[in-house]
Parts: sequence; structure tokens; C-alpha cells
Amino acid sequence: MKKITLLAGIISTVVAFEACHSGEPNAPKADNPVVLNPNDSLFTVNEAGYSFQIALPKDLMIANSPEIAVNEATGELNIRLGDQFWIVATQEKVDMAAIKHELEEDMLFTNKVVEESNNSVLFQRILPDGTTYDYSYQSLNEISGKPYVFRTSEEGEFSMESVNRMRQAISSVHQKA
Repeated sequence: MKKITLLAGIISTVVAFEACHSGEPNAPKADNPVVLNPNDSLFTVNEAGYSFQIALPKDLMIANSPEIAVNEATGELNIRLGDQFWIVATQEKVDMAAIKHELEEDMLFTNKVVEESNNSVLFQRILPDGTTYDYSYQSLNEISGKPYVFRTSEEGEFSMESVNRMRQAISSVHQKA
């Protein structure tokens, strides 16, 4: 008899608990939750009007402290991890046609588009003698209603592998929670 009473008590408690919580709204979920790779760390940027989160490679963060700096003269935000990871962000409204036009007008390099989408372009920079110099990437994003342009730094020389790591980080950019 004690077992039946105990079982009835447990069932009553579970039913009461479920009834109390069934009417509560679920916690809001992010529209585009960021899925971190095991090799990534979520990093919050909050500098000079730039406010977002970005997934940065842990292995590079261990080897090099992230350098986050705003160029006061240009307003550009620089995110740098050593020599092979350097992203530049600007808050400006630009379209892909303007980016492509800029690539075509480059006086030093011939820019060969390797891959493009409606909001990004990956290209190879080629010297006048036909030698491949490096790869570069640009992406148009909108965060909290503000237009951003993210790109690999023009001051670096990046392999395709390095550009793909930066491209992955840029694709993770989202509004801070």
C-alpha cells in the first residue's frame, strides 16, 4: 500500500509540475544561431561604434593575442591574429557592382574572380608579369540594421588557406546577444 501511495504522489507531483510550466512561453531563440567549430572561440567586438560577435580560430588565438584596433584616420576596424589572419571592417553602404568596378580599376593587380555570391567575392591578385601575388576576399553584411564591409587586409599576402579561414570567420559575424 505504501508503494501505491508513493507512486501516486510522484505521478501527482510530475503532473502538477508540468501543468505549472506548460503555459510559459519558450525562451526566445536567435534567428541565425552561430554554430562554432571545435577550433573556434566566440569573440565580442565593441570598439568605436563597431558592435558584433565573430568566431575566431582558437589555434591562432593561442599563438597570437587578437589585435583589435580602429584606424582613427579611416575609421577601419582591424582584427589581426599574426601575419596570416587580418580582417578589416568598415561601416559603409556599398554594393557588389562597386566592389567589382574597384577590382577592375586596380592599377597594380589583375584581379581574377575565383568565387562570388550576391554579397561576397573571393579573388586572386595577379602581378603584371602574370605571377600570382595572393588571394583576397570581400563580403557585404548587415548587422543590427547597419551596413558593413568585411575584407582581408590589402597590406597582407594571403594564401587561399588563410583567406578561407578569414572567410569562415567573416561568415560567422552576427549581432551580439
